Amino acid sequence: MKILEGVIEVDSVPDILKKIGNCVITFVNADYVVDIEHVEFAAKKALKAWNEGRRVAKSLSMEILLYCAARRQISDAIEMGLKEGRNEVVAVVLEDECLEKLKEIGFKEKPVLRLDDEKVERIKRFFGISNEELSIAGKEKLSLLVREKIALFDVFKGT
Repeated sequence: MKILEGVIEVDSVPDILKKIGNCVITFVNADYVVDIEHVEFAAKKALKAWNEGRRVAKSLSMEILLYCAARRQISDAIEMGLKEGRNEVVAVVLEDECLEKLKEIGFKEKPVLRLDDEKVERIKRFFGISNEELSIAGKEKLSLLVREKIALFDVFKGT
């Protein structure tokens, strides 16, 4: 598994997905990603659930997105997905042979993850992290709080 930061211009999401073909590539909107560990933790949990037959989605790529968002509903998790226009994303690529597909569809690797106050507020809202939780843990532990939400999603997704 490779996790890359970068930018991609998208004219049509369905067209991009068609071009990806059989490759499992998940694009996660960098506006909702604290750090690479957030995405790596979610992707590993999604793979484990998928391999154990505890999946929610019909595709592994969508399963990874659901875990990154800690959401059961695809319509809610899609907020963290690919959009038309310029996208700053974290890409999860499961097979090395699919790395070439990223270049073919116009993905350009570059650092896109940064954490400013506006992004912290967006992440708190999206993951339901209270001011009290963040003040107790500290802003530097935001990634741990998000991973806790992912772990809880994994435990309770079937209920």
